[in-house]
Amino acid sequence: MPKGVPVNSVAEVLTAHDVIMHFPLTPEDRTLNMTPWFHRGGLYSGGPNPVFYVGAEVVPMRAFDPDVCLDLVERLGLTYLIGAPTNLAMLARAQTERARDLSTLRGIVTMGAPLEREACLHYQKTLTPRIFNGYGTTEAFWNTFLRPADLPDHAGSAGRACTDDDVAVVRVYDDRLAEPDDHVARDGGEVGEVIVRSPKCGQAYPGAPDEQARRFHRGWLYIGDLATWDADEYVTIVGRKDDMVISGGENVHPVQVEEALNGHPAIADSLVVGVPDAEWGQRVVAYIVPADTPDGAALTAADCDRHCREHPMLAPYKRPRAYRFVDALPLTATGKKIHYRARDQAVEDVANGLFTTPAPTA
Repeated sequence: MPKGVPVNSVAEVLTAHDVIMHFPLTPEDRTLNMTPWFHRGGLYSGGPNPVFYVGAEVVPMRAFDPDVCLDLVERLGLTYLIGAPTNLAMLARAQTERARDLSTLRGIVTMGAPLEREACLHYQKTLTPRIFNGYGTTEAFWNTFLRPADLPDHAGSAGRACTDDDVAVVRVYDDRLAEPDDHVARDGGEVGEVIVRSPKCGQAYPGAPDEQARRFHRGWLYIGDLATWDADEYVTIVGRKDDMVISGGENVHPVQVEEALNGHPAIADSLVVGVPDAEWGQRVVAYIVPADTPDGAALTAADCDRHCREHPMLAPYKRPRAYRFVDALPLTATGKKIHYRARDQAVEDVANGLFTTPAPTA
């Protein structure tokens, strides 16, 4: 179910202004948001609220279909498509199989989940050079924005703070929230928690004081996402605090491992979790959705392990120790991977011997 967040009418107006300003959106635009309209992103990122506000047009779909969506771009001259990275992956496959004229597009805006670097660059070539990425949360809509001018140098990041927002990455403590000025280094390496301060943000959880204290501090919203930022304050998401795996005392961020795995040409998508381990505390394992390969060759656990061993982004402790090949991953209606569900399933799958451990290498 979607998360219930109280947001006042001023925040809703400012959210519409934010979208109009950042696309930018004009009365001549014709948009299609591919995500559910019960979600704040579906209503606002090229959805009915800002589009009708500015006097443009919305084309709705009852259910997402990548072929129908691309046909509508060509037939109706759509100017913006909006969706999660999952939607973009399906659009790219459909466009590769049957090319349409997408020249009317002024941009494709993605949101709701991290947009991996190689995927971003692939969508630029396959769909449109004008790829945008908005990052935020239900409470505050998006708070950073990656623009086409930021590419390719900052592909894989979530961009920088939106015009009316403040964004920082602060240290994480076990017993308290960091102060808003307790920043991690702007070196693209040290990991901390993303916090935001935005006029689009709801400010309270009525009747839920524990949630209020966990999420808000000194006027800042503590999102619960982990990230790095660099000298120019480009933010790169590495995962959720709740999803982090601690193996042998080392922190493993699933998003980083998934991005490395997804760089393999025979892997369509992956999901990484930790399972209990008597020696290491937690052991890193991965669910893999194989890609359709021209020669029909079957992907193996050894192939995945070899790819991870050779990948410059993965330290040895981050490498998955076992793999299970599946047809699909657990996703929310907006395309986010549901790590907690996969984590529970993985414990059962390990007990039932459904994961494959690669043979040791010499």
